[in-house]
Amino acid sequence: MQGLSLRAFTRLLCSAALLLLIAGCAITPAPLEESSRPITGYLDYSWDKNSVLFNTRETHRQSVFMDTFYPFDPSLRYNNAEAMVRYELDHRPFMQDGVLMVALADLRKLYAPYLSYSVDAANQRFTVQHHFFKKRVAAGSGSRAPRLEYTKIAWQGSYALGSTAATSSAATHSTVSDRNTIDKTSVASTSAPAAATLAAAPVQRNGRIYVPVASFMRTLGKTITDDSAASGYLAVSHVGTQDSADDLFNPQYANRGLPNTPITPARVKTMNGLLDGSIDRGNLWFAYYFGDINVYTGRNDGEGQPVNAMMGVDRVLPWRIYIPKNYNARSPGKFTFMLHGGTGNENAPFERPNDHLKNQPTPIPGVTFFEDYADRYNYIVLSPNGWTRGPVWGSGPGEQAMLHTLNLVKARWNIDEQRMFIFGNSAGGAGTMNFVLRHGHLFKAMAPTAPGGSKPYAADLKGGILDMPTLLTCFAADITVFYADQQKNSCQPWYEQNIKNTMRDLTLVTLENGHHSYGPASMYQATFDLFERVLDKTPPKVVDGVRLAAGRNTAAVSAGGSTSTVSLAAAPQRQGNTLMVALDDLARIYGEKDFRVYDIYAYNLKPEDLVAVKSVLYNKVSVNIKPGENFLRIGGSIHAGDTTGLRSKVAPDDPRIDRRTLSVPAQVINGRVHVPVVEFMQLFGKTVTVE
Repeated sequence: MQGLSLRAFTRLLCSAALLLLIAGCAITPAPLEESSRPITGYLDYSWDKNSVLFNTRETHRQSVFMDTFYPFDPSLRYNNAEAMVRYELDHRPFMQDGVLMVALADLRKLYAPYLSYSVDAANQRFTVQHHFFKKRVAAGSGSRAPRLEYTKIAWQGSYALGSTAATSSAATHSTVSDRNTIDKTSVASTSAPAAATLAAAPVQRNGRIYVPVASFMRTLGKTITDDSAASGYLAVSHVGTQDSADDLFNPQYANRGLPNTPITPARVKTMNGLLDGSIDRGNLWFAYYFGDINVYTGRNDGEGQPVNAMMGVDRVLPWRIYIPKNYNARSPGKFTFMLHGGTGNENAPFERPNDHLKNQPTPIPGVTFFEDYADRYNYIVLSPNGWTRGPVWGSGPGEQAMLHTLNLVKARWNIDEQRMFIFGNSAGGAGTMNFVLRHGHLFKAMAPTAPGGSKPYAADLKGGILDMPTLLTCFAADITVFYADQQKNSCQPWYEQNIKNTMRDLTLVTLENGHHSYGPASMYQATFDLFERVLDKTPPKVVDGVRLAAGRNTAAVSAGGSTSTVSLAAAPQRQGNTLMVALDDLARIYGEKDFRVYDIYAYNLKPEDLVAVKSVLYNKVSVNIKPGENFLRIGGSIHAGDTTGLRSKVAPDDPRIDRRTLSVPAQVINGRVHVPVVEFMQLFGKTVTVE
């Protein structure tokens, strides 16, 4: 081709193309795509969106954002952070005569499983079905079990390639309060097919149908906010900003985090920052699509091998990640899973505990919210979405969601695979243990709280979980996972019968006055301290015996046949015949990394009911005390007033009650909490000699 001019080369190409056409060798266009899977019915997902925000600018056009609401009570708003979930479309949208064109296949995934389409390739036509389920709070707004009303609206539209003409109709079904009957409801009213004009004609590109997203979704009942000229974003919403009768935009809740319009300056700033990379720390939200996936069924065959099956999830699933302020992409970072409970989603482990933390004292100066703990300890925290109500994280889509999001995190951030941990609450607490049973090699320690109904039992506990460092917490005031009901599913009996003599490196803490959803907030410091201690390779301090004397500010500590002297910050004092020693001095004696003293605060429903205790964790034993009182709780012991049901508690004459108390109340002396040292250390299996 040397010496051939550009003009001559162009003529040569044109001639070759003409010869191909004459010879019947023209390139055949890709066949029109086939119909999608049908809509199968209603499923109670743990996450839903109100609006999809499309980027109309040239850069990052394949990225869309979704705002979200809490589906099990739409009146609730995220109080501490607004979730803007980023999702990547499979096919790049394009502008046609100033109109944003989006692939129909991408819209089907965005609204899965409630959007389906049928393609008539011969006539270049297609029809679309779209179901929407309005959710209104009929009673119990803000409670753990509000009564919702569900109304199914079934839309159908008819369209043709190359034509802007369209028709659509809707069938509104009877409103019900039982979500299990939604698919059986009769049609209450219908609208006759109405003619509509699209902003641009649907077209085919590489076999894919592209539609003018704004006018197309309007024919399927959506509300459009087009601010693309000013902000670069176009929003497609379930309900309109003036529809104040709908819980999604009820003005009563406008001051609780979700604006009454999908496009605000704050949102635009956030979305732009996420797209250009200027926002890369703090809370971030992403999403992915699961179609047909291979899942573990939770059953094993006769040889003990896991039984898997294909399952159609057909849903966009979000996930939330917190990147700490001091994350360094050049240095592998510490990582932990944080798993939500049965009626939560990826935001619940942040939002509910943070609501609790801001109403109580902080045990660490400057550390108020969960994100502060993640910053202080410098952990990347991943909170996946469990797919639907009552996630089972150890099998099914929940397990696959964890594995998939973990791979996504590893691909984007620098994770140290030798410093990975896991914790969760309720179904997330049970899921923590179940996931570790299957994937224990990934983690160094775990910290389940108030494990829910799917928790493992003694016969299930095998392999690495038996020796995994574990901090387990039960909540004494829990009315969801009852503390001391005699059924095996309650936290304390389950621990006594299945865990206590099975798992070898576990400490059980009882959270006084602990609320089921708020309780995890009280345990964050102890949880991260456990993780840090596991990473610290310093062996525990060995202490065989201790000798103390009143008025002497040293302790004689014997270990391995030798004796050393430990200086004390406060000389022990006598109260009658009892020697009182400061807790922080006991930490000096037994090792500050292993003898841990925590200020634990918890309230059940009202902040004014706050209960404060000192929790001491040492030698796989936890002890709760209250300065100024004889109060004492050892590990998972039972006290009068612990919950046994929704409205029942342990009676004062219950024979299971542990009636041990301190012989002398714990006392604050010169700003330090002192305890009767001999009897106190006996609780941890240690001997103290008083001279």
